Amino acid sequence: MIRAFALIGAAALVAGSAFAGPDVIIKQRALELRDQNNVQQGVTPPSQPPPPATSPGTSASPTPIQQSIAKLRADLTAIKANSPATAQQKQQIAADLIAAAQGANKPSQPTAASLANSLAGAFAEKPLEDKDCRRLLSDLAAVLNPAKIQAAQMQAIYADIQAIFQANGMARKEAVKIVDQVKAVAAETQKSAG
Repeated sequence: MIRAFALIGAAALVAGSAFAGPDVIIKQRALELRDQNNVQQGVTPPSQPPPPATSPGTSASPTPIQQSIAKLRADLTAIKANSPATAQQKQQIAADLIAAAQGANKPSQPTAASLANSLAGAFAEKPLEDKDCRRLLSDLAAVLNPAKIQAAQMQAIYADIQAIFQANGMARKEAVKIVDQVKAVAAETQKSAG
């Protein structure tokens, strides 16, 4: 609760020098705090499509997207805390991101590499808990395969990604940087999807 008041107070002080009015900034920070609390409590964001259901007793083979996301998960979780990711790890994460995009449009190598570097840095600084990592990967899968994602859902996904990293202790500025890189990936994967 004290953190909420501190966050709102800081937002009010910054608002005087910003173009947006104080009410807009305070509301935005309150929404960010709500999203962070939802991540910490494991509340599923309303934007995420439900995972595909499999009927009991059948063992469906994983889809190409699921395989790509599993590889991305393995490569992200292989990064050790407090140890910088290697160039090879970053390259593999970028390749995983590109491979996970199954539509006609894939992110470019430079765009994927930029996001991969930031993700690798975040995981090297402080890896995500398993539930948060699953949530992040679900969000990334949606961004990389946006065919059935509406604009409002995409905005909620961006907010969720930011909240995941901020709830994990990352500074807001760094979490926003990752979200901006995710938006760049989305812009490339959505070129003709919309």
